[in-house]
Amino acid sequence: MLIFDSYDNSSLKQDPRVSMLGKWEIHYLAFPGPENNQKPPMIVLGGAFQNFTSYRFFVSDVLEITSVILVDLPSLGDNSQLADDLGLEDLADLLYHWLVQEEVKKVSLMGLSLGSVVASTFAFKRPELTDRLIMTGTLSKPRRSWRMLLEESMRVLDEQKMTEFGEAVVLYLVNHARQKETGISQVVCRLFRRQMRTFTENEQQRYRINARRLLAVEEVLGYPSCPTVVATGDYDSFTLPYENALFASHCPNGVFALIEGADHLPQLERRDATVGMFCAFLREEDIGDVKGIRKLTRDESLALERRGEPRFALHDPVAYVLSFSHVDGSVQVDAPVTIVDINFFGCLLTYEDVVFTVQEYARGLILCLPDSLRIEMLVFERGDGWMRCLFKHGSFVLAEEFNRLLADEGFCTPLPVGKKEGVTSLHRT
Repeated sequence: MLIFDSYDNSSLKQDPRVSMLGKWEIHYLAFPGPENNQKPPMIVLGGAFQNFTSYRFFVSDVLEITSVILVDLPSLGDNSQLADDLGLEDLADLLYHWLVQEEVKKVSLMGLSLGSVVASTFAFKRPELTDRLIMTGTLSKPRRSWRMLLEESMRVLDEQKMTEFGEAVVLYLVNHARQKETGISQVVCRLFRRQMRTFTENEQQRYRINARRLLAVEEVLGYPSCPTVVATGDYDSFTLPYENALFASHCPNGVFALIEGADHLPQLERRDATVGMFCAFLREEDIGDVKGIRKLTRDESLALERRGEPRFALHDPVAYVLSFSHVDGSVQVDAPVTIVDINFFGCLLTYEDVVFTVQEYARGLILCLPDSLRIEMLVFERGDGWMRCLFKHGSFVLAEEFNRLLADEGFCTPLPVGKKEGVTSLHRT
């Protein structure tokens, strides 16, 4: 049976309780809800970098409605047990067997980021145990560009470029192009970067395990039938709003909501709106009445712009790309290109009189911009005379320089939403 502890301001800092299920450790903290509470407890499954103290922003509020059980499954959160043989569906099954062992009959679930995949898989496979589901920062089918970024982060980690690794992870989880709108603290970003670049060997291993778990997902197993809220920040650049909306549209009782003025970390940027949404949903109230929450209809959700950020057209679109040999450092590619459109995260290029082999240059091209600004790229899509590229951001200094360049009206002009310049029939990033 689970052990529930009374909750106070220091409760989330205490060592978790450890429950064994075979060889696997389940770490948890459980806190009782209000007296005479009839609602199922809420299981909270966080992302790869979150620990129980990360949930201090909402636990006390939710405890006024129902009991809360914070869970770290093997390799997630602060659970240091390595479990490279467990996929995301295995983790959902592990949670089920643990709840049976602990005699928990029914639950609501909250899944944040990576935890959303485990939570939704559990809810789909075990509808009889699931009352309600909250998900933030999820996707239905990982896009190719997203996979390439995750693979690149592991490559940088394997090369032990820890400063680049830490900065790159934060630059993609936090929408650096929208910091003015989200207002995320520079202190928070610095702490986050330090956490990444000072990973212990165990933490590095867990990052690899969780990355491989995500890369193994071709598409979700299925969509839960219970009342479900899927939400993310309207500036989420990691799991794009349309991806979250698409998931919600497949849920028979799903609702999609945008958290205004936030990105992939709404709990840090729009705490009141995020917690208000959680609590309204658990109380079975309309989340659309919560200030800062924009609830979309299914038609509105499916009509969302797939591109997460606007593109810009350069006043002088002529640039060039470089590539260097990994063997002797000699120049392998030095070719002119035309920048059709560009933003903080990537660009569309056209070219003539040069042959690019994607397999050879997909991860080794450098775009040369004015003011000697050079940005490494990942080529994730290519056609006859064009290629679409992601920028490999791994430096806050260069990211700031690039942001200033994009804000310079003498350098570029915003393209209208949905505008495609020069090349048609391209998939969007």
